[in-house]
Amino acid sequence: MSNCESNREVRTEPFTTTTRSATDHNEEGALLGHRHGTSETADVPSNEAEEWISTPLHPWCVCVFIAFGISLIAAIIVLLVLSLRRQGFVTVGTALSAHHTLWRLSLLWTSLPSFIFTCLGLYWGAIANAASDRQPFVGLNRPHGGPAKETVLLDYRSIISLIKWLPAFRNGHHQVAWAQLAALVFTILSPLAANLFVASEAFFQQDVPILFNSTFDQGSLNNTMDIRVVLDAAAATLVYGASDRPWTNHQYAFRPFYTDFQVTGAPPPTNTTALTARTVAYSGYLDCAVLSPGADYNITSTSDPSSPSGAELVMTGTDRGCPVRQEFTVDDLQQVYFLTTSQPSCGIAAQYSRLVFTYAHFSAAGAPFLANTSVVSCAPLYRRTAGDLRVTVPNPRDPTTPGGDKPQILGFSPSQPPQDARDDSFGFWVPFESLLFQSEVFSAGTTWATTDFGTVAMYRALQRQGGWDGRKDNSTVLGGEVLAASVVDVFTSVYLTAMATAGLDPLGGAGGPQGTTARLETRLTRLFVVPWVAGTIIGVLGVILVVAGWVLVYVERHKTLLYEEPAGLLAYAGLLEGSELIEVARRVRNSEGFDGKVGETVLRNANGEGKEKGERGSKKGKGPQGEVVGDCWKMTAGIKPQIIITPKADDDAAGRMGSTGGNSIV
Repeated sequence: MSNCESNREVRTEPFTTTTRSATDHNEEGALLGHRHGTSETADVPSNEAEEWISTPLHPWCVCVFIAFGISLIAAIIVLLVLSLRRQGFVTVGTALSAHHTLWRLSLLWTSLPSFIFTCLGLYWGAIANAASDRQPFVGLNRPHGGPAKETVLLDYRSIISLIKWLPAFRNGHHQVAWAQLAALVFTILSPLAANLFVASEAFFQQDVPILFNSTFDQGSLNNTMDIRVVLDAAAATLVYGASDRPWTNHQYAFRPFYTDFQVTGAPPPTNTTALTARTVAYSGYLDCAVLSPGADYNITSTSDPSSPSGAELVMTGTDRGCPVRQEFTVDDLQQVYFLTTSQPSCGIAAQYSRLVFTYAHFSAAGAPFLANTSVVSCAPLYRRTAGDLRVTVPNPRDPTTPGGDKPQILGFSPSQPPQDARDDSFGFWVPFESLLFQSEVFSAGTTWATTDFGTVAMYRALQRQGGWDGRKDNSTVLGGEVLAASVVDVFTSVYLTAMATAGLDPLGGAGGPQGTTARLETRLTRLFVVPWVAGTIIGVLGVILVVAGWVLVYVERHKTLLYEEPAGLLAYAGLLEGSELIEVARRVRNSEGFDGKVGETVLRNANGEGKEKGERGSKKGKGPQGEVVGDCWKMTAGIKPQIIITPKADDDAAGRMGSTGGNSIV
């Protein structure tokens, strides 16, 4: 029945359960378990007896769980804030390697959170299961009892944990349902917590003092410099693939600087990766143009035009407002010509100077005795650029450090537009550009004779065009564009090498080295909190704590009739001693067609079959046939459920059984 009333009489077949009012019995005790039997001599507990509550449901136990959960939420929030503000909240090592000792330590930040939430899940599982086990006794202690399927026939322990929340919702036990759902969610939180922390690299910066002990002086690029050494270095870099000279790259020459620990010879700080300082970089370029024959230049002969032996030729032309001129001699003894000259007097409007290159093959039938001719005219440009230079921190004591005590250029970020470097030492370019072509070389293994600069440029051009492999000389015809690009490469390399060697003057005297600061970068492996994992855990755990508070309040407000733990068959037998539930079970077992299932038979009859027969029997006014019905069970005064059975007899017999005294459960 949906409505459980305290004063009614229901007769069903084959026997009837009669409900009597609680006022017909001893009412001195509360509804929570004063022991009243079916006789006046039954033992009654003292007034000092207290309700038995399972340990997981004790207020202190639930409060400890709530406090621990709040502490976890607070700890995760603090670690998340530290992780976001400080690039991780703790340093765990110098490298991430599966073969490093750090790998063993990584178990700490992956397994520990998972272990904590596993333990917390077990803790909550005990609370949730205790609340489920307690619920039938709460229903029995209600003033009007409760349906059999929610009291004496209810056992949540027989339902698998995965779906235990579903029948709890159906029975209206919402606190039990949410508690079981929370226990299920904990099985997801545990593996999720293993990903709460992740190790990643973080970079930190600090200011350290540095020293500049030299400065650039382009005036030193004069006849005192051995240009052959510089050209050899350029050939090694461009042709043979050697690394750039220290404090240079393919574009700039940088003013060197040194840290205090480099000056003293001490090793750099642990885990340092780079050093960034504000410095000045110098660079040299060529703005080249391939001249067109006839329009930009002409080659004429000043000797007998009919004899190719010792023919004297003159190349004249104009490049962007600067007149250019070259004089040279050709004969049939040399096949390839590559003439290199400097012309320093072009004027400011025409970019000061020119470097002129003429390439041609000898041809007796050509006019005048040349073929495959290319003329390249280049205007030198010198620039000074301020910016931030980022270099590696050398460790001379570490043999595994590439380059030993030589820093590697990692990058350069200009802080302002390039400035014309001619103003530093006006006129320096005149001796420097003339010096480029003073050294001449002749090799029996080549088909040309030219300057050292021209030889390096030819090899570079052949390399660019894919016609030279370093072991043999191929007389490949070179185009003007390839020659122009190769000349630019060689000039830039020569200028940078010259500035990094002869162009550096030591800082001495009263001033001495110049001191300033630089940014030292350190790379550390730090632990970070994964934000989305932390947010998920905080949100879910917060909901579970709300459910825990709900369970705590429910336990305090809804009492049971238990004064001891119902553990084992003996304890349950003590609950049923003197109760008509035993008689109900006996009658069901003795009924016709009994299939061995007492609980299912009672529940089935309570849900409808017995109800219909009971109503039919009441209308006839005859005695019942002995079948259990009624869907409400109530304990009014004591932990022993009392059922008054009306046997297969007349109504007078039923009345005599009902007058035995004792409490009734409907």
